[in-house]
Amino acid sequence: MTRCLVLGGGGVSGIAWQIGLLAGLARYGIDLREADCFVGTSAGAVVGARLAAGDDLERLAAAQITPPPALRETFREYSQSDADGRNRALIEKVGGDLMAARRRICAYALRSETPPWEERRSLIAARLEREIWPARALRLIAVEALTGAARVFTAADGVPLIDAVAASCAVPGTWPPVSIGGGMYIDGGVHSLTNAEVAAGAGHVLVLAPFGYGEGNPVAGHLRKEVKALTLAGSVVKVVIPDERSLDALGDNVLDPARRPASVRAGLAQAEGLVDALSEDWGRATA
Repeated sequence: MTRCLVLGGGGVSGIAWQIGLLAGLARYGIDLREADCFVGTSAGAVVGARLAAGDDLERLAAAQITPPPALRETFREYSQSDADGRNRALIEKVGGDLMAARRRICAYALRSETPPWEERRSLIAARLEREIWPARALRLIAVEALTGAARVFTAADGVPLIDAVAASCAVPGTWPPVSIGGGMYIDGGVHSLTNAEVAAGAGHVLVLAPFGYGEGNPVAGHLRKEVKALTLAGSVVKVVIPDERSLDALGDNVLDPARRPASVRAGLAQAEGLVDALSEDWGRATA
């Protein structure tokens, strides 16, 4: 039965937490690199690309604790709680119209001053350490900034992997929108923090959600609805959200690179408590 791993948004600390969780689970024989497909949004796009390529999880975890020079990212001012609050105010202002809200966020992203694209692309390239799409199925979600519509990028689109990941990670107002095929693309988390519906058709779906169910964000927090739809369609869905230690490690500023060591360690620690729940569907015996 097809198994799909969904990796949600969560900033640089969310990348670290997911990597820690994945490395920790692998120590107990649950190697999620063996999934049949990967769905990545924002932070999850980075992690999904590394997983789909079969990269060494222990090495990835170590790089979050002691980053090599290419991954020594700069601090960015950001508050997830403030962003959620702005989205609550926005959805009220537009009378609950999700597309209208997303288009306003897109317009903000397009007019914002951000670091140069070349600088950002170099950082994404360093995160991925490759330019070629992996052989395993990888689906990366971004949002078209002129329409507010979600787009799923795959290897079949002929888009450079680095550009597709950068688009999925282009936080509005923080990182530059990405030009692809005549369109401008921003963070897939503007559509959904998880975009789990992209896993439709898989027999088993596992969602790693650094922002939990995102219910404080009415524009993008749709995980419960996504899980319900997948379940009704016949998928067996499991969701992993941060425990208390992991939430403390991730912090409110998920773009603060100083939070990476604590976040990866929290993910490593949380993994042990998930083994029993995941081993039947995701352990080596079913690979």
